[in-house]
Amino acid sequence: MTGVPVLLDAGALTIRRGRRTVLSGVALTVDPGRAIHVAGANGSGKTSLLRVLAGLAAPRAGTLRRHAACAFVPEKVRLAPALRCGEWLRAMRALRGLTATDWAAAASVSGLDPAVLDRPAATLSRGMLQRVALLEAFQSGCPLLLLDEPFSGLDDDGREWLAAQVAERLDAGAAVLLTDHSGSAAGRVALTDVLRLRDGAAHRAAVQRAATPRTIAAPDATVTVRATHPDGRTFGRTLAAAESDDLLRALLGAGWHVDEVRR
Repeated sequence: MTGVPVLLDAGALTIRRGRRTVLSGVALTVDPGRAIHVAGANGSGKTSLLRVLAGLAAPRAGTLRRHAACAFVPEKVRLAPALRCGEWLRAMRALRGLTATDWAAAASVSGLDPAVLDRPAATLSRGMLQRVALLEAFQSGCPLLLLDEPFSGLDDDGREWLAAQVAERLDAGAAVLLTDHSGSAAGRVALTDVLRLRDGAAHRAAVQRAATPRTIAAPDATVTVRATHPDGRTFGRTLAAAESDDLLRALLGAGWHVDEVRR
């Protein structure tokens, strides 16, 4: 993506849902290599904003320019019930103007049984459908990834695969905007920015690395981290001490309050 200094820029966006204005005056610039957490309470406009940025809905006012191809994965993936997943993946590949790829091999690497590709969408669980859609997005090579609650329907193995795929795309110069109501991205994704939606406006801030508290422990020790979010969510995880700094950094950057760090 050499020569593409900005992947997306938006100015003074007004976004409505039905008759209600959910966001106004949204200004956003997305550079390569950025991982932006779109945060906010339920109903704050997170999904509405991602849909507008993806071109699936039009803003009521403002400007929006995408300077690179994007892939959008919704929170709830819906395919025609009788459509086989492999057929959908091949069709999406063709629509993007890309050459054929070995979807069976790609599915296997993602942790999916390749046999899933021959099954109708109606027979797949929510998590399987979500992983199929995420697989398509990552294989598309799109420089801009818009992911709505990508961790929510996945098991632990799926979340680790997702985090690894996001890291790989970021290293390649892509940008990722994601929502994460579950808190599963904390400690898994190296977030660079938080775009907080509140009271109909968007407030962007860089993730502050220097302010992250450090936890010192023996290499084989574990640490339990508990945190609360202003919107009422709670978070708790026990993990290796060596991984705790990244988790704390991600929590603080996403607006969480760390209540306890216990060895």
